[in-house]
Amino acid sequence: MKADISRACLGGFLGTIVVTCMVAFASPTLVGGPSDIAAVLASLMGGSWLAGLAMHFAVGSVVLPLLYLALLDRRLPGGPALRGFAWGLMLWAVSQAVVIPATGGGFFSAAAGGFKVAADSLIGHLAYGLVLGMLAGSPNELVFSARRSIASGPRMRRAV
Repeated sequence: MKADISRACLGGFLGTIVVTCMVAFASPTLVGGPSDIAAVLASLMGGSWLAGLAMHFAVGSVVLPLLYLALLDRRLPGGPALRGFAWGLMLWAVSQAVVIPATGGGFFSAAAGGFKVAADSLIGHLAYGLVLGMLAGSPNELVFSARRSIASGPRMRRAV
């Protein structure tokens, strides 16, 4: 089935909202301090906090969903939820190995709080991937591929 770009971008937008809410409300409790993606992006771009927030939403709503559709969506095994989780895991690995060190946070957030920060980032990326995968997946596609194999497997009759 042909990928629906608008559904993927909507999934990316909603996933970005989820991540932004997690960063604003859950991350301070989990890591013991505020996490502000928009401020980090603004400092990299030399702009305002609003410019950083706009960049955060542009990347999460357009760039990453299009990359997901172009590179991975139908190539990954499993249903939409599993593919979304895999995409979130890949994004987390790239962010922890490349993006965070480039911003001074160290490899896998070693200089930004270590395991707590890396785990918080993992939760956020998995949530983003789940929302994106669920909305980017075909509406007729089963959520978990295990359901498909169970549903199509042989049926046993119960002796009465």
